[in-house]
Amino acid sequence: MGDKLIHFLEKAATGQLPGHMVFYVVMLRMPGILQLVIPFAFYVAILLSFGRLYSSQEMVILQSGGMSTRKLLSWLSKPILGLTFGVALLSLWAGPSAQFALEQRMDEMRQQTGFAALQPGTFRSDNKNDWVIYSEGLAEDDQTILNVFVQRTLASGEDVTVWAERGRKDPPNAQGQQLLSLYNGRRYMGQAGKPNFEVMAFDEFHIALNVDAVIERATDVEATPTLELLDEAEHQAELHWRIAMPIFFLIVSALAIGVAPVKPRQGPYAQIAPGLLWIVGYYIAMIANRWAITEGQIADEFGLWLVHLVFAGIAIRLIKRIGRPAAV
Repeated sequence: MGDKLIHFLEKAATGQLPGHMVFYVVMLRMPGILQLVIPFAFYVAILLSFGRLYSSQEMVILQSGGMSTRKLLSWLSKPILGLTFGVALLSLWAGPSAQFALEQRMDEMRQQTGFAALQPGTFRSDNKNDWVIYSEGLAEDDQTILNVFVQRTLASGEDVTVWAERGRKDPPNAQGQQLLSLYNGRRYMGQAGKPNFEVMAFDEFHIALNVDAVIERATDVEATPTLELLDEAEHQAELHWRIAMPIFFLIVSALAIGVAPVKPRQGPYAQIAPGLLWIVGYYIAMIANRWAITEGQIADEFGLWLVHLVFAGIAIRLIKRIGRPAAV
């Protein structure tokens, strides 16, 4: 969340995002973040708490008092299943819904906002540096920019430089281009190094600008409802990924229980590093599997199930070792 907050604060500071929208955008990003943070956080929590219990011999006392592995799993089943259900909601419903709401809000803001993307006092240009725009300040209505400078490079190599006392944003035209209306200014048109410059004074002048998007638009598939993905063959990788997140949480929770035991005279944090390698390896395997589906190297029907089965088998094997005498 801190990373996303800093990212959007930078955009707000450069005028690409209105300041009052920063926390709103971050909150809409939270479902996508939480569905990944929760499995990692719960996994580390089990490693830390169980490592402490094993290193202080409290787990041994519980086992000698009649606590079996089956009973241990029964105690942990409620929080694990509850959080699995929560991750499923985030992955299958809340995440796509929040992404769709974010796209809708960004589209509305691009149409309704004033010159938030043309922050006064800042030189702005497009990605290809075909145009540069600068304004000195905003009028009291917060919709009119003052002392406007615009420079564009045409395909012919000629430069067009415009200065105007003030300017306002008009609704986008049929091509979706942002229209900038300038008033009481001059236009200079020509090629550097040549004397044949054209100078024109105007009362009103209109320019079409492709203003940078407020934020990067997410791909449509990320905002598509899960049920709609069922009928779209090209989006099967996204569908399998959403289904995989709650299964990932369930398996890594079992994996943490199996990895957590520490040997006698080991510290409570002895299994943190090896344990993190297991969950990171699992996550990387899922990403690789998703990429293979996208590239057509794995049939859609297989999904991410092979990765799940491999790590589920590892988790079951490690859990079966709990309570057995340690090898000398």
